[in-house]
This record gives sequence, structure tokens and C-alpha cells, in this order.
Amino acid sequence: MDFDLSEEQHALQEMARDFLAERWPTERSRQLLDARPALIDDDVWREIVEMGWLGVAASEEAGGIGGDVTTAAVLCQEAGRGVLPGPFESSLVAAIALDRSRDEALCKNLLPELIAGSRRVSVGIEEPGGLYGPDAVSAEAREEAGVWRVSGHKILVPEANEADRLLVAARTSQGPALWCVPAAAEGVTINRMDRMDAQSCGEVILEGAAAEGGVLAGAERGEALLREVYDIWTVLLAADLLGSAEASLELTRLYACERVQFGKPIGTFQAVSHRLADTLVEVEIGRSLLFAACLALDEGRDNAAPLVSAAKAWLGDTAVAAAETAMQIHGGVGFTWEYDVHLHLRRARCNAAMQGDADHHRDRIADYMGESWVAPVKA
Repeated sequence: MDFDLSEEQHALQEMARDFLAERWPTERSRQLLDARPALIDDDVWREIVEMGWLGVAASEEAGGIGGDVTTAAVLCQEAGRGVLPGPFESSLVAAIALDRSRDEALCKNLLPELIAGSRRVSVGIEEPGGLYGPDAVSAEAREEAGVWRVSGHKILVPEANEADRLLVAARTSQGPALWCVPAAAEGVTINRMDRMDAQSCGEVILEGAAAEGGVLAGAERGEALLREVYDIWTVLLAADLLGSAEASLELTRLYACERVQFGKPIGTFQAVSHRLADTLVEVEIGRSLLFAACLALDEGRDNAAPLVSAAKAWLGDTAVAAAETAMQIHGGVGFTWEYDVHLHLRRARCNAAMQGDADHHRDRIADYMGESWVAPVKA
């Protein structure tokens, strides 16, 4: 079976890499660490919108390109490599959620505006308490006089302060689902939170905030959509982590070829070359896990969720380890502001914890294995 990217996906990847190298140099990311929050400059954002990145995985009827999760992951991989800040990935996830909800009003009005860049939409699932995912959602939605009102507490909502609409997870007696709430609605309070990599995120407190319409996918499919969106968002974060790990490895390889000690490049020393080889193996394993998860999501397989968790757990650990290895091999200069190593270490540590850390996702895999394992019958 051929797991390689298609010609179109390879072309998109090369185009995205060249674009970000030219229009988003790492020097700009360093500047935004001081100027917090880190957001894409307006002129660069307009170019991203014009290239159709926000609708890459949305249907053509909604103004998207009609791509799949794998295609979206290719862009997120390059965003991680290029240290591109928000709101690109959160907007991409929101567009996928709206498109798959099949909510007539939102798909007709809000989704095209999101893809065109005239509206900002973010997604809030995680809550305080150290637990992750749809099963940990405690926010509630109640119907009062024909209006659904959402109450609860969300944290680490990407670009919450800049969003026009928020897709928040809340539960009813039928289970958790996603609801669209205007960011400026009465009963919505947004407080800025601080990430190590300076990306914009916020705490959202909802006190009876009125949702636009009802549950995004209706009562029958609301929970299924939420779980689908959670897995897609998680795999796109894993793709970002892969791109960051690749960049850390490449930065270290180049430095090891240039830095000379005892008359030789330090890359010729086993202590260095073996570390680089180990990192390369871990990155390639992560790449295989990532695109296996993307393929499973695109094909709607029953084992998509554990594959997503395997990719996120592995790449979360790998991206952090790759950046730490880069820091160590660079030596004293690795800690300095002028080098790019710290940019990837900051990003990797933050994204490794977003949408569930490695322990959470290993627990998901263990739960799946426990449910799918059948004890052999003795003769």
C-alpha cells in the first residue's frame, strides 16, 4: 500500500514551505515573543486566506478546496516547521467543524466568512482540572424558552480574545456536543492566558450565554461530531509537532556540520552523530504514525482514535526531545536569543500538552486495547 503524499499534496507542501520561509522568517517570531501575543501579521494573513488555506479541508460548496485531513495536516506540518502562530490552525479546525456539522445557517453564512478571513472562529473544548477530551467536559447547555444557554469554564482557547464566534463543548442529558456562541454575547467573559511561545489563547467563562441555534450537528449526531473534531484537532497538532521536530533536527544537523572542535566538525563525533541518528529515527516513526492516523480519519475507520492518540503521544515526546537535543548539541549558544532552537522548544512544550498530553493519549490507547482484546477460549 502506498502511504506517500499525492503529487498535489507534495506541491502544496513545497509551496507552503517556500511561502513561510519568505513571508514569515523566524526573526518575526522572536520579535513577537516580546510583543505578545504572537499573531500573524495582517498582510501575511490576507495572503494565507487568498491561497485558500483556511478552507483546505472544507467542502467546495462552502467555498473550500474539498481536501481531506491529510492535506490539512501537510499545512500544519509546515506551520510547525516555520513557527507560524495563530490563528491559522484554530481557524482551520473551526472550518472543518462547521463544514461537518451540516448546520444550514452556519454553513451558509459563518463558514464562507471564516474561509474568506472576514470572521474569526475558535474552538474551546478543554477545561480546568487536568483532564482532557470530550469525556471530561462539564460545561452544560440548557434550553430556556426556546434558547439554548451555555454555562461553563474553558481554558487555553486559541485566539479567544480575537475571535468573533466560539465553538464550545458543553453537555446535555444526551451527552457532550459543540455549540456556537458569539464571543461578544452577554454572559461571556474572556481573559487572556499566557503561553510559553507567546501564542494568543484565553480563558472563557460562560454564564448562561445564548448559543446561535442549537447543537451544531443536532441531538442525534452532536457527540459524534465533537469527538470527530477533537481527533482532527489532535492530529493537526501532531502534524505541527512533526514539523517542529523536523526543524529542530535540521538546525542541529547544520550546526554540527559547521561547528569545529579539535580540527573536525562536531558531527563526526559519535556522541553527536548517534544523537542525531536517534532523533531521525524517532521523527520518521512519528511521520508514519501521523499519516496512518490521517488516513484512518479520512477513511472513517473504527481504529482512528487510538491511531490519533499514538501519533500525538509519540510526536509530543519526540518534538520536545528533538528541541532539547538541539539545545544540548548547540551548547552555550543554544540558549541565546539569536538562535532558533528556543523557538521550537517553546512551541513543542506547549503543543505537546494541548489536546491531551502523552499520558492521556497512552491511556486512550490502553482503553481501546482493553475493549478490543478478547481472551482466548480454552480448549
